[in-house]
Order: sequence, then C-alpha cells, then structure tokens
Amino acid sequence: MIGSVQLIFFLAMGTFVIAGAALFSEWRRFRDPAALWWTAAFFASAVASSLFPLRQYDDLDIVSIGLANAMFLLSYGAICAGIWNYHGRRANVVMFVGPSLVWLLFWWLCPLASDFDSRVAVISVLTSVISIVSAFGALSGDARPRRLGRALALLMTIRAGFSAIRAAWASAMFGPISDAQRELGFEIVIIEGLWASVIAGYLLLALLRAKRERSLVKLAETDYLTGADNRRAFQLKAEAAWRSATDRRETTLLMLDLDNFKQINDANGHAFGDEVLKDFAALVSAHIHPGDTFARLGGEEFALLLPDCDEATAARLAEAIRAEFARAMLARKAEKVGATVSIGIASTRHAASLDRLLAVADEALYRAKANGRNRVECGPRREATATSGYGSRAALDFST
Repeated sequence: MIGSVQLIFFLAMGTFVIAGAALFSEWRRFRDPAALWWTAAFFASAVASSLFPLRQYDDLDIVSIGLANAMFLLSYGAICAGIWNYHGRRANVVMFVGPSLVWLLFWWLCPLASDFDSRVAVISVLTSVISIVSAFGALSGDARPRRLGRALALLMTIRAGFSAIRAAWASAMFGPISDAQRELGFEIVIIEGLWASVIAGYLLLALLRAKRERSLVKLAETDYLTGADNRRAFQLKAEAAWRSATDRRETTLLMLDLDNFKQINDANGHAFGDEVLKDFAALVSAHIHPGDTFARLGGEEFALLLPDCDEATAARLAEAIRAEFARAMLARKAEKVGATVSIGIASTRHAASLDRLLAVADEALYRAKANGRNRVECGPRREATATSGYGSRAALDFST
C-alpha cells in the first residue's frame, strides 16, 4: 500500500514532468536558453522525486538520499541560472552545480551525513542560499511586466525564509525533535516544495510568454533595414512624450532627411543606398540617449525626439550629426553624389500640440532644403537660425 509520503512524491513527480514538458515546448518553439535551463530544472526535480520513495530501503540510501538531494539542488541551481540567463547575463557554472557539489561532499566525507537532522540542516541552508541568489536575479533584471519579476522574487524569498527556519528547526534551536515531528516536518517540506514548484512553473512560463510578446511588439515597431523605430512606434512614443511634457520639460523634435538620395541610388545602386541608410541610423544612434526616440518615417526621412532637451542643445547635436555624416560619406568615396543630411528642429516652445510640433519641424526642414541642403534650421520662420557645412558643400553635388 502506498503511504502518504510516497503519494506526495508521485504527485510531485507528475507535476514536475508536466511543467518541464510545457517549458520544453516553449524552448522548441522559440529557442530561449532560459527555457532550456528551466526545463532541465523541472525534469531533474522529477527524477529526484522518483528516487526519494526508495528511502524505505536501507541499502539504497546513496540513491534515495545522496543522489535524490543532489538532483533537487541541481534543479534549484538550474532555475537560478535560467533566471540570470533570462535577463541577458551569463549563467555561472558555480551557480548551477555549486549547491549539489557541496551536498555531495558533505554526504561522502562528513560523519554527520548519517544523521537525519544534520542532512536536513545542510540541505535547508543550501536551498536558502540559492533561493536568495535567484530572488536577487529576478529583482535586478528587466523582467517585464515588472509584477512577474517581483512575484518570482517574492516566491524565492519566501522559500529562502522557509528553508532558513527549517535549518534552525533541524539544528534543534527550537528544542528537541521527536520522531513524529520529524515525519510531519518531512511531509511539510515536500508539500511546500510542491506548491513552490507549481507557482514557479506558472511564473516562469508567464515570463517566457511576456518576453515573446515584447519581441513581437518590438518586431512590429522596428524598421527592418536600419533597426530604428518605424513610423508607428514613433507616433506612439511621441504621443506619450507629449502627454508627459510640462512647461519645465522642454521637448525637441528633429526631422532629418538625406539629401539627393535618389541620385545616390541611381549613381551607386540601391544596395549602396541601403548601406547609406544603415550607416546614418547607426551614426545617429551613437549620439542619442536611452530616453530618446529615433525613427525612420519612410524612405530617407527620419525623426529624433529628445525629451528634456532645449532647442540650443538639440541644434548642437544636430550639427554634430550633420558634420559627422558628411565626413563619413566623403570617406566612402561615392562615385557621383556625396550623401549629406538636412535637419529641421522644433521645440515645444513653438507648438501647442504634437501636430503643430511636427509641422514646425517640417517647415524648418523645408527651409534647410531650400537654403542649399546639408544644414540645420531651427524653429519657426520668424526665429530661423542656421548652421551649415559651408566649407564642405562646395565639394558636393547638390543638383537636385
């Protein structure tokens, strides 16, 4: 007849297999390394759960106690490594196998390994340590939505606390332990591990799916050629930036348009034109900050939205981009046409709405084109200022 402890282990094994299969399915579809770490973790727990019931046979202690506990600790290490990998960090081998190695050394070399309470104390301390490291990884990473990362960190913190209390209990810090208390405590440990694994499996699957959804959104909002945001993403981010803008937070918009782009394509081929677009996007990206929004609106037209940036600062940035791009394109030695950029600038000081901000920037860009290209124009017509590469324009062809 199957006892209550054996039944719990069989239920745990089934739960681990189901969770591992679900995570493996996620890995097969999207090849996320974190999913593979977590798949290995749950399958290792399933193996450990199948070995633990053998503890009723004294001659199988090396399997039911030594190996089974090593597999459980290995699974905790794999979950921890997966959490760190999920956030783009390199999974540390010590993080993965360290707790299991410590346990095996204790099992093989320490005379206290024959004592049940000592084994529980060592396992509990190792579980607490790896849970704390896992919680730190979940909190310090960029787990969006944030609530999933916080929930996972909370779960790991609770496990760490429970394991610490269990270690203190097994060390008789709360008084002598009877056999009945040991048996009850053992069942509580198994049930706690089962519930924690169910919740962890749900959270890990949710994290993977949230990451996949973010990837799909990013793909839908990214220009395939340059890697910049596309028009849709720019519109969404610009609207959000406008709503958050205040009188004390000046926001500036740059409209950037490559000069003579049709002639560049005709003279050098469309492949060269694509390379020019990619070079320009890379150059601008190197000049901006994480909070800025850079997008390709279509063709050779780009936009750059700079929150918390005044017009004078934006003009200096625009001039740096203009001058650097002109030098980079001259170095390419295009056969007939030198690629340059014209830039129009508008700030929230000149606009009462987002549409007006776009219109003012467009007007400034038009003036830059009309005044000879390869230049920067700021603000509405009545406040127009300009900077330009007068020395370099003479060497370039501005026939159109």
